[in-house]
Amino acid sequence: MQFFLYSGEEDIAMRFQDYVINSIQNGFDEVFKYARQIPADKLEWKPMDTGRSALDQCQEIAQCPDYVTAMLGGAKEEPAPDAWEQLVKERQSWTTIDKCEEVAKEKLGKLFEAIRATSEEDLKKTVWLPYDGGRDFTWQEVMEYPRWNANYHAGQIAYIQTLYGDKEMH
Repeated sequence: MQFFLYSGEEDIAMRFQDYVINSIQNGFDEVFKYARQIPADKLEWKPMDTGRSALDQCQEIAQCPDYVTAMLGGAKEEPAPDAWEQLVKERQSWTTIDKCEEVAKEKLGKLFEAIRATSEEDLKKTVWLPYDGGRDFTWQEVMEYPRWNANYHAGQIAYIQTLYGDKEMH
């Protein structure tokens, strides 16, 4: 399956795997670009004290590649009963944007290796996930998750900026 990326002067044909890696990287870069615009005293600020802070969202983004890497690796074992609590505790230890980005880069490297190693035939494999009402997702759809998640959180972080008064386009 070929995708085309417009480079400004020409269309570049590429495999889906290369396209999605590029899209994921761009999404992650955007999250950290926006997060770096937030003053240190606002990184843990939550809208109406019930929302999520920019730092919390960067922590999730840093951890996100692991979910897809595990699925592409065919993780079969059931998560431990306290797996979610362990994941949250791990990411809460990353207390700066720099640390979140450092962790994200490491985890993205492993994810990108797994994506590059995925054959065209494997893109059609499915895994059942409880999202969207619960259904089988193709590996191709699963690979899109980190990009989707990054775009979602970039928007959330940009919105937080407007709520505390930053109206600049970053």
